[in-house]
Amino acid sequence: MKKFFLTAIVAITAFACSTDKATIKGIIEGTSKGDLVLKVLEINNQRVIDTIGIEDGKFDYDLKLKDKSPNFYYLYYNDRKVASLIILPGDNVKLIADTLGKKILTEGSEETKLLTQIEGEAQRLRERFDSLANVLESAITAGDEVKRTSLNYELGSLYVKQKQNSIKHLYTNPNSITNIILLYQKFPNNLPIFADVRDVLLFKRVCDSLDLTYPGSVFVARLKEEISYREKSDMFNAKILDASETGFPDIKLPDVKSKIRSLSELSGKVIILSFWSVTDANQRMLNQDFLQLYDKYKNKGLEIFQVSVDTDKTAWARAVDEQMLPWISVCDGMGSGSAAVTTYNVTKIPALFVIDKSGTIVAKNVFNSELDKLLSRIVK
Repeated sequence: MKKFFLTAIVAITAFACSTDKATIKGIIEGTSKGDLVLKVLEINNQRVIDTIGIEDGKFDYDLKLKDKSPNFYYLYYNDRKVASLIILPGDNVKLIADTLGKKILTEGSEETKLLTQIEGEAQRLRERFDSLANVLESAITAGDEVKRTSLNYELGSLYVKQKQNSIKHLYTNPNSITNIILLYQKFPNNLPIFADVRDVLLFKRVCDSLDLTYPGSVFVARLKEEISYREKSDMFNAKILDASETGFPDIKLPDVKSKIRSLSELSGKVIILSFWSVTDANQRMLNQDFLQLYDKYKNKGLEIFQVSVDTDKTAWARAVDEQMLPWISVCDGMGSGSAAVTTYNVTKIPALFVIDKSGTIVAKNVFNSELDKLLSRIVK
């Protein structure tokens, strides 16, 4: 009898673990009747899977899952997201939310709790960023350079702190599918948190852990593709930085008039590709040297393509105008996360690449008389 009882428990446990269903029930404060729209994340878009009726402010829904991997689900009320969920087979999720999407309390799913925590922190980050950005705009308008510099530093510190917190989450919760959300998280100005070429190591760490836990997950498969892409990009970047290699990767960024300018449009010319920041007075002085070289060699085919790594596009545009820079000046406001910075593996500024008429990167980080001598040889 005892043996039969233990066998029954094992059988029941196995059945519970193999179920393809989950339940979601809860209370939506602020309404007594209406409909919730349930959506599921499918890599790049959310697909509607059902409508759930609300009665007396409550709802109860049995969810049929397509596989045993965790999936991301979202509840909407009047086109406003009121809850984000991560559901696994056998989960019995209970939640309390409101119609404005400002409140959510959950139980029955640890992954959902982690996701709620991440989204709450992201919302507080956006609010802090917006607050600082508004004060920064006022400082720029008032011409308060001291305050502008201080606020830019504070915004940068906010970015660094967010990345540190995200890395802590990755290490603290190695088997959580929420790590995928964090890997693709962006700062409020649309700057990716993990944009550095070295961040591929974090992607691989997360992928290795999740591949053991959820080998059939489409999100893990997508992560593997991302890692492969980043590794190939890193190899490519390493090659183009070797002066013996021919050809150069293109850059497409907006200029001061918001027109997209491409480095490739200067093909066939001798190009100085410069990375700089308006916040450094020495780099502004460097532009004076560039002006002399530009006047000296422009009629022989010299062009300059200058990339600003500043996040303050207003200050950058003002500097370009004040210095009357005649060459192509571009900036996307993404700072160190800019695709151009990543592509050319720029780790410090000023940074400079010289490209000859054949498209070969013939030198990097040459300045003053050395740059003048090089240009005199290759503009012929």
